Amino acid sequence: MLEILKPQISWILTNADLTGKDMCATLFTAENCQSDNPDRVWDVEMPDVPKPVLVVPDIPTDGPTIKVLHLADTHYDPEYLPGGNANCPELVFCCRAESGEVLHPNDAAGYWGDYRFCDSPRWTLESIYTHIQEQHPDISFIIWTGDLMPHNVWNTSREGNLKIIRDSVALVQEYFPGIPVFPAIGNHEAHPVNGYPQPYIDNEFDISWLYDEIADIWQTWLPANVAERIMYSASYVTEVFQNLRIISLNTNYCYSSNWWLLYDSNDPGEELYWLAQELQRAEDDGVFVYIISHIPTGDPNCQYSWSHQHNKIIARYEGVIAGLFYGHTHKDHFQVFFDPDQPDRTIEVAYIAESQTPYKKLNPGYKVYTVDAGRPEATYTVLDHENWYFDLDQANFEGSPTFQLLYTAKEEYGMSDLSVQSHLDLIYRMAANSTLFDLFYKNYVKAARPSLEGGCNSVCKDELLCKLITADRSDLSHCDTLP
Repeated sequence: MLEILKPQISWILTNADLTGKDMCATLFTAENCQSDNPDRVWDVEMPDVPKPVLVVPDIPTDGPTIKVLHLADTHYDPEYLPGGNANCPELVFCCRAESGEVLHPNDAAGYWGDYRFCDSPRWTLESIYTHIQEQHPDISFIIWTGDLMPHNVWNTSREGNLKIIRDSVALVQEYFPGIPVFPAIGNHEAHPVNGYPQPYIDNEFDISWLYDEIADIWQTWLPANVAERIMYSASYVTEVFQNLRIISLNTNYCYSSNWWLLYDSNDPGEELYWLAQELQRAEDDGVFVYIISHIPTGDPNCQYSWSHQHNKIIARYEGVIAGLFYGHTHKDHFQVFFDPDQPDRTIEVAYIAESQTPYKKLNPGYKVYTVDAGRPEATYTVLDHENWYFDLDQANFEGSPTFQLLYTAKEEYGMSDLSVQSHLDLIYRMAANSTLFDLFYKNYVKAARPSLEGGCNSVCKDELLCKLITADRSDLSHCDTLP
């Protein structure tokens, strides 16, 4: 992997005026490393329009609804080998012919997938999509929050990545014909992995090989007028219904594993500036917006300044934002947003969907939202969500997956609604109630045996609850309020 990265890293270090603190603050955000360089702290110019008075809508309990499917982290591996070595020397990715000899029967990869460092074979994804078709024939649209590539990060290529993107898109189109799909780009789509240079980089590291191609591939579902923005920054805005838009963000521009942020981390691609402008346009037009992206903004590896500026935008436009949706972690959870000007006031909750890949120590799963829609005053608020999975041990033993409903949110956690305040209350209830937290952790890892056997000790619990209560990586103060 370092051999693949070497040319980019060499160019960046040669052409950027970097200090050790700059590098630490960029690459080791998760370790709370910060730079004293003022150039690394920046503000997004916001539209000069006062924030309207927030109106809390009245949502009828018996009103019409739609279903929205959330696919995340499919990680399709076309070279998955049943019976291959799942305990290979590479340690970060196995279950292929190249993974070496199987020295012990327990090291052989299962047919439907493996809990170790292995991704999704095609037939597993097909089985998931078939079940979704049968169980949820009334899906209205799909959000797909990125990471289509397998984890073989040391031998990727531009051509190989594009082929998997094409094949993954074709597979979803085959199983969900006629259903709109709204994709976001993941960190694994790039070659080298995580390598997303700024749009103005026009040398041999130019990212247009990817952006131009996905602009064309995503035309499967998206209108032609979004192509220019996709080719610029792999983001776009488009209409779902007359009064609902989707904004797809490229959060690789906040990701500390993206080496190009060493070169320039100031709002790459002017993406946050663009986000604020689009939200202002939505406010002017009186419509609601879903924001979809790959990496959660509260993720430990999301850059401080980017995360903070994003949070300011969310707070300003909370009145038009009907939902935020992420992937990346492979787990099933959420994050709570607070108002930076009134730190005790909650403003939004974002949903982070479980992966289809079992990588690692997880069961495959998916999430379906029930959404307020189908009436003139619809708010597109998420009213509930149900989460399905199949047990990998059982599937490999019996020869086929048996899908099960893992839980529905309101019933499972005793929530009267899925408001942001209800999610905050759930966090504090879990902090005080170990039985409730254990239930959440089971769902967090999709009831996967290896993760449940490993458990979640007090340190793990503190870190997970802190993750749930943090959407602005520059401010971890709410973690201190947890008992």
